[in-house]
Amino acid sequence: MDDDIERLRNKRGEQSVKFSDVADHLRDYTDRHADDRAVVQRLAAFLADVEDRPHDHAEDPNRGLG
Repeated sequence: MDDDIERLRNKRGEQSVKFSDVADHLRDYTDRHADDRAVVQRLAAFLADVEDRPHDHAEDPNRGLG
């Protein structure tokens, strides 16, 4: 089975989207999958806070995780 993150990157990686659109999709997902709400909330918090961290995956093995 392919990694779904890589599937997303390959399928839509060149598209530009607004984070408000991403937030809408996350809300839609949690409305359909309430059991996953806490994980999606943590992902949303991570995405909200990661903007000031370097995250060039090709250059930095820590990818903003440090």
